[in-house]
Amino acid sequence: MKKYTASRQRKQFVMLDENQCEVGRIIDNSTFFSLRHYIVYDSRSYDIRNVGFMKNDLELFNSKGVIYFTDLAKERIIKSGEEVRIYHFDLKKTNRLSEKGILLIEIKEERRWFKDPVFHIEADESADDLLVLTFLYYSTKEFNGIGGDGD
Repeated sequence: MKKYTASRQRKQFVMLDENQCEVGRIIDNSTFFSLRHYIVYDSRSYDIRNVGFMKNDLELFNSKGVIYFTDLAKERIIKSGEEVRIYHFDLKKTNRLSEKGILLIEIKEERRWFKDPVFHIEADESADDLLVLTFLYYSTKEFNGIGGDGD
């Protein structure tokens, strides 16, 4: 299993690996007039667009098209393109993402007094880091208000 930590730094979420090396970051570049979220991973930028009813779904895309998109109604993340894959998520106190019943990603939140929380992430070796960042973005309530609520 790969282990990561993620924490908020200003208007960004920074995800670090076990050696404290940056893997990627989720950036909130919102102003009064515009909302823009994007992921920086492997020196590339991937835009996030909130779509669907009440903007509870997202599309992660770059210049080549949509890479991942979510379906909140069926609780899944779908990888588009030539190699379509369907992942199912469970958003509770510990957020989990699985494929065909096999756990791929688990995110636990560590709350700290008077400080921003730290997220501890465990991912299967086969899980793509971009998928981990996408699931981190989607499952954290700091960004979209639908994350785990302690149930």
